[in-house]
Amino acid sequence: MAEDDFDSSRYNYRAFMRGGVSIEASIREQGGGRQQVEVVDLSQAGFRMRSGSFLLQDRPIFLKLPDYSPLKARIAWNADEFYGCEFLQRLHEAIFEDILKRYPQLTAQNTKP
Repeated sequence: MAEDDFDSSRYNYRAFMRGGVSIEASIREQGGGRQQVEVVDLSQAGFRMRSGSFLLQDRPIFLKLPDYSPLKARIAWNADEFYGCEFLQRLHEAIFEDILKRYPQLTAQNTKP
């Protein structure tokens, strides 16, 4: 496994800081069309999103945040309209910090391990 690859199944705790956000974004399933989602929780390892569409677990997706290149992820779980997703390659710390600056609602105050 490459150094930047992260397998969350080996951990029973939050290895990365995460916090609540509200980012209008889009996802695309491999070979599928684009659909709008709301990212409501974000960390370097993954994110939680709200979607009005039903998506299957373990499906690869591409998350497109405003002003960033698409990020590869997989759907790890879902509960109603919420989906927990794991980045296939963890989000670089500099990118995560840039998102913190762009979306001030994600701050150290409401970010938890």
